[in-house]
Amino acid sequence: MGCAVAVVLGLVGGLGVASAPFLHAVRSAGGVESLSGVGSAVAWAAVSAVAAPVLAVLAVLARRTAVAGAVLVGAGAVSVGAVVLDTQLWTDAIDANRFELFRPETAAELAAGTGAYAVLVGHALIAIAGVFGMVAIHQASLADGYGGARSAEQVGRATGARVGFLPSAVAVVAAVLLMGALFAPSFVSQDPVILVPPVVESYLASSAGAGLVAVAVLIVVASALASLSPTVASGALVGAGLAALGVVGTRLVAGLTAGDRIAPGPGAVWGTVGAGLLVLVGICLPMIDRKRDERIARTLEAPTQVSSRKQGAVMPSAKGVAKAALRAEATAARARIARWHIAAGIAGISTAVLAGVGALLPVLEFPAGTVRPDFLATRVVLVASVVLAVGCVWLLLSEFASAVRPAVGVLWVTIPFSVTGVSQSVVLATDVPGVGAGIGAVLLWCAALMASVTGALTWSAGSAERDEIDMSEDPSTAVSVLVVGGLGAVAALVGLGLPLFHGTDARGDEYAATSFAEVPWGLDVWGRVLLGAAVVVAVVVASRARSPRAVALLLGSAVAMGIYLLSWPLTQARVDDPEMGVGVIPTTVGIVLIAAAAVLPNHNRSR
Repeated sequence: MGCAVAVVLGLVGGLGVASAPFLHAVRSAGGVESLSGVGSAVAWAAVSAVAAPVLAVLAVLARRTAVAGAVLVGAGAVSVGAVVLDTQLWTDAIDANRFELFRPETAAELAAGTGAYAVLVGHALIAIAGVFGMVAIHQASLADGYGGARSAEQVGRATGARVGFLPSAVAVVAAVLLMGALFAPSFVSQDPVILVPPVVESYLASSAGAGLVAVAVLIVVASALASLSPTVASGALVGAGLAALGVVGTRLVAGLTAGDRIAPGPGAVWGTVGAGLLVLVGICLPMIDRKRDERIARTLEAPTQVSSRKQGAVMPSAKGVAKAALRAEATAARARIARWHIAAGIAGISTAVLAGVGALLPVLEFPAGTVRPDFLATRVVLVASVVLAVGCVWLLLSEFASAVRPAVGVLWVTIPFSVTGVSQSVVLATDVPGVGAGIGAVLLWCAALMASVTGALTWSAGSAERDEIDMSEDPSTAVSVLVVGGLGAVAALVGLGLPLFHGTDARGDEYAATSFAEVPWGLDVWGRVLLGAAVVVAVVVASRARSPRAVALLLGSAVAMGIYLLSWPLTQARVDDPEMGVGVIPTTVGIVLIAAAAVLPNHNRSR
């Protein structure tokens, strides 16, 4: 029942989106003239809108209801962000740059038409179809044989572990590429009517919609790789990729055919590449899983029979019973560790979502008619949230979780670090009468609290891992790692304490980024202290950790410091004629030394 409802809603929604350009999405001032879209973009958008529902219908006809539900779940998740993007047709249609619906020819005010309602309702129906698709997957998962395999070793394993590292990595890279592309310029315009502002500086509908699409893609990819059924994972990736092509692919086609003064921007190009990779990986997953499963099954089914003259009836020995007990205990331990990894991964992804959405929403509430300033520090939060989300995706995959967990144990600190920079501005601004904290600031503070939960769960996962390690020998200290990494940590602390840039502010006064020399310290400086302390602790722990864990800790520390260094180009626009500050060089040296410590010989050590 759930699958039938999902398919019907998906088809109706897809047809609604496809018909929107023909119903005139907007009209010029006075409602006299209706604008039409770019023909090739109209065709691409229409095909992309109905592609996922049609695939779901074919899956239902083939009696693969779980696959049909997964396709609609993937498309529905992306459609949630598309709904928010559609709302710009009522608030600022001329800057929406929806060339598949209309191409503005003048700067005249535009009003939403029938097509705007059709595309909004269509995307909403596809999103609702995704909810019913989840119900269909749940019902199918209760049936016998769900996620089955020819070899017993593959039964019950996550799809990411079943298909191996390379396909999983390609799916994650495709998701990250698509996420980044959503915030890059979609068009390059020399047309005075067509303006293409940066996404982070554009209207709320555009920035929030892009953020929701990015988060949806990441969640779909993580859920697909964690799914027990490769066919369900395949359907989810294909559905999300096709829906994303309806957003970024349409922009690429429109940019190529809209005229000489319009060209596709890097966001449209790389976004289409990322979405296309998702579709390609989704198509290939079942084939990859089948080949690996058959290879494992052939290995396990090698001849094991011996001659009856050499084999008699053997009663279970005490040694055999002991081995069985040890195997059961090891299995229980792996399951316990996996639960900690999954809990930490879910907490980390939730933290990243809260931080990303909070950075896109208004962090301050101003009186009506007041010009809203740009809060450049939110850009650092966005980068930190993406990096943390990418790291936490791997915690959901048992095959990679233990290797990535130490890095996440450092990366979670980048959220409170970056949030403190925004909070400092909020605290100063709320001293002005009539100005208050906005919903974005509240979400960022919640993200900082959730980040501490992620850190605690990551530590607990590490403790569970150590419980299964031989502790009969005392751990030794890798002097080379301690020396090189320690020098890197000291350089990083120096860089954190010095300003990254300086220049002149709007009043012509000399301005420099904050440093440890400014007393009393503000929230942003305390955030740097927290980051520096985390890096120092990580280097010390890495010097006594097992080699793979030490590498992950040090690389996580280098990435965390890299996020701090990125705050220089991301926020330097707050001053005129910005110049590099004295903190850049020691920060860079610290990153290089910490990364160098990660590649030093660090073998034959236990923890």
